[in-house]
Amino acid sequence: MKNPLYLLGAAAIAVTAFSSCSGHEEYDAYVASLKAQPAAIDTISSAASYAARLDTIAAKAAEFQQLGIKLNETQKAELEALSIEIQTALTNTYNRLAQTPMPLDAELCADAPVSPDPADSAAVALN
Repeated sequence: MKNPLYLLGAAAIAVTAFSSCSGHEEYDAYVASLKAQPAAIDTISSAASYAARLDTIAAKAAEFQQLGIKLNETQKAELEALSIEIQTALTNTYNRLAQTPMPLDAELCADAPVSPDPADSAAVALN
């Protein structure tokens, strides 16, 4: 009777160790991608690439959150510091792009044009 219990216990320990290693590797990969963001943000030269970078950052954050990795206080502090660094880079790039004059004859296009919804009323409903 001890052998099956021992094997179950050993299997549980192995699964726990594997999942914590996997979580650690996922965390390290996420942090590495966040650390690369400020340099990538500094190379942005258009509003379209700025928007694409925001989408990329949001997608990576959502993917990481879906993993459900429990973070310790040190990891939380590291992510908060990286978040501030990325926000500063985004703000600086936004300000730089806002100061860049746009030619009057530039053609503005949208991948998903907005058209009025016939079912929409003049009132705006906040959810």
